[in-house]
Amino acid sequence: MTLATLQQLRSFNEGEHPLNLEPGQIAFNMAYSYIDSQTEDINMFMYVGNGSSLRLDENGTVLASGGLAEKGWVRYRMRNVSNRGDNVYGDLNVLGAKLKVESTAGTKAELVIPKETSAPTNGSEAGSVRWNSSLSLLEAWNGAKWDTTTKVFVSVQAPVNPSNGDMWLVPGPPSLLYVYVVPNIGPAEWIQASSGADATALQPGNGVESNALNQIELIDSSSY
Repeated sequence: MTLATLQQLRSFNEGEHPLNLEPGQIAFNMAYSYIDSQTEDINMFMYVGNGSSLRLDENGTVLASGGLAEKGWVRYRMRNVSNRGDNVYGDLNVLGAKLKVESTAGTKAELVIPKETSAPTNGSEAGSVRWNSSLSLLEAWNGAKWDTTTKVFVSVQAPVNPSNGDMWLVPGPPSLLYVYVVPNIGPAEWIQASSGADATALQPGNGVESNALNQIELIDSSSY
């Protein structure tokens, strides 16, 4: 292994970049004008020579031109996440066991999660969540499959990939309510939980309103 000497290249002038860096060589820009004391937002930049002929920021934007071939670099921002909002590229670990989203004056807070029209084959970690924009369902990876937070389905066909305790209402006629049961011994199956009496059964038009996705929107308890 060849040991290299760390050469400290640094600048305190805003917007100044190194021209050439050897592969693996680093430089810093520590201009005080980058610091926002009101928000305690401290920006400092580190340049890492990567053997390319380009001089880019971490998002791929060209920051400087000229210089020698294969003496290019990538500039990284060294900072904490700004309390005014920031983009984080790569994994983000939240310390303290709590992710908290708060609103500021005149704004409304919201938590935006990944959205897809179809579920990936596998999730990364149990407990991760996603929004299925095709079905308008919030889904969570339970370690084996994408599970849904909506447990009552209105459909002629049985829901696919059900979980223990899910309910399925066949609109009929006759209207039938089923519960998906996973016993300790024996196969999992849909168990009928209602009679087929249309006059008293819970069904669309008789106490139940469904939305465009065939999910129960409203149950009128006074109708049964």
